[in-house]
Amino acid sequence: MAPQLDGKVALVTGAAGGIGRAVAERFLAEGARVLAFDRREATLAGKPEAWAAVTGDVRSPADNERAVAHALSRFGRLDVFVGNAGIYDNRRSFRGFSPAELDRAFDELFAVDVKGYLLGARAALDALTATRGCIVFTSSVSGTHAGFGGVLYIAAKHAVNGLTRQLALELAPHVRVNAVAPGFVPTGLSGIECLAQGQGSGGPTPADMPLQAIAQPQDYAAAYVFLASDASARTATGTVLALDAGTAVRGPRPASWDAPGPTG
Repeated sequence: MAPQLDGKVALVTGAAGGIGRAVAERFLAEGARVLAFDRREATLAGKPEAWAAVTGDVRSPADNERAVAHALSRFGRLDVFVGNAGIYDNRRSFRGFSPAELDRAFDELFAVDVKGYLLGARAALDALTATRGCIVFTSSVSGTHAGFGGVLYIAAKHAVNGLTRQLALELAPHVRVNAVAPGFVPTGLSGIECLAQGQGSGGPTPADMPLQAIAQPQDYAAAYVFLASDASARTATGTVLALDAGTAVRGPRPASWDAPGPTG
C-alpha cells in the first residue's frame, strides 16, 4: 500500500511525547515530513531529512509563527497543522478551587488547551490555504461528556469541539478542520502549574472498559493520518471523530480509580 501522506509536510504541537509523538512518528511512516513543536526538545533517531524540531510555547503567537516559518524554510510548504499540546486539571472539583485559584487555573489551562490551538491554526493559515491543507485538533471524550476531567478540562475540550466546527465553516473550501476525540490514554499529561499539580496518575483498568483494553497513544495515530490524507478530502470537515473505546457508552467509573489521570 502506498504511503498515505507522501510528500506532505505536517506541524505537530506537543510532539515530544504522548499522542503528539505517536502521531508525528506515524506521519513519518506514511511519507510525511514533520516539524515537531514542543516545550521540550523533540529528538528523533533516524530520518533526519524528514524531521525538524522547534522548542517553544504554544501560548505565544511569536513561537507559533516561528514554528511555521521553520517548517516553510526547512521543507518548503505546510499541508497539515496538528494542534495537540495540552494540560490536564487532574479532575479537580469545582468546590475544590478557591476563587483566586480558579482565576489563575482557568487562564493557564485555557491558554494551552484552547488558545494554543487557535494561535497555531492562525499562524499556519496562510501556508495551509496555499496547499489546500488541513487542521486536526486533539479533542477528548471530555468534549462531549462530563466526569472524565474536572470542570476546567471538560469546558476546554467542549470549546475545542466548538472551534473545530466553526473553523471548518469559516475556512472552507480551502482548509479542512477536524478533530480526534480519544478516551483515556496514559500519556503522562501535565497538570496545572499554578496549582503545583504534577502529572496525572492512575485511571481506569481494562475491566472498566467495554473493549476490555486500555488504548495507547499509537492506537489513535491512524485516525490523524486518515483526517490528514487525501482520502478524506472530499468528505471530512467539521468532524469530531470519537475513539473512546466505548467509554462514553458506559460513562466514567471514578469509584474504581486509584487516582485521577489524563483522558486524552
